[in-house]
Amino acid sequence: MHRIIEMPAWERLFKRIVWAQIGDLKGLSILDFGSGEGITADRYAENNSVTAVEPSEEMLSTAWKDHEYKQIIGDVFVLSEYADHTFDFIICHNVLEYIDDKQRIVNELARVLKQGGRLSIVKHNRAGRVMQMAVLLDDIEKANALLDGKNSTASKFGSIRYYEDQDISEWDKRLKLVDSYGIRTFWDLQQKQEKHDQEEWQERMIQLEMRVSQMDDYRRIAFFHHLIFTKEEV
Repeated sequence: MHRIIEMPAWERLFKRIVWAQIGDLKGLSILDFGSGEGITADRYAENNSVTAVEPSEEMLSTAWKDHEYKQIIGDVFVLSEYADHTFDFIICHNVLEYIDDKQRIVNELARVLKQGGRLSIVKHNRAGRVMQMAVLLDDIEKANALLDGKNSTASKFGSIRYYEDQDISEWDKRLKLVDSYGIRTFWDLQQKQEKHDQEEWQERMIQLEMRVSQMDDYRRIAFFHHLIFTKEEV
């Protein structure tokens, strides 16, 4: 049985905040698109019917499978096998910024989402990355490059091709934004790295992050944005 305590501190904080923002899900048909190591898919598979889609066999080699869920190795093309209005809830976390044809994926996710269903998207926020570069990493050159519209890089996945929160609803008019959160507003500016593994400190940081997650001034500079959409008739 995997435990969340086994994950790196930054990932543990990220998952706990995202899951708290999503809330408890029970008895739903869920799609986790870009499921990675299956940590979120496995969590929700305990009380839901979960289908996970992930193209990387390397990531799947260490996937969490403590609860039963359907794992598919593939990309957006596998969604063509599913009928319209199949899933109650769709998860797409840190996926779109690594893909060129973002609109195609958003359109497919909207198609297989049930009317009134929810879509949870987590995305990198450019302003948050600028703050991290300028404050934590003291890399003014990269901060300026980001402000000039340049992309950033993630060690595992390559170039981060930023997009704006409002792009999702512009790409597919059926998707209406209902909630918007910031994630890792302060964590990525914390310079005392030795504190990150202290459980008491983590709990206090999570409480602080949750407190400001929907305050606009703080959300604007968070490292990630968590957007929740519902599907409506056009």
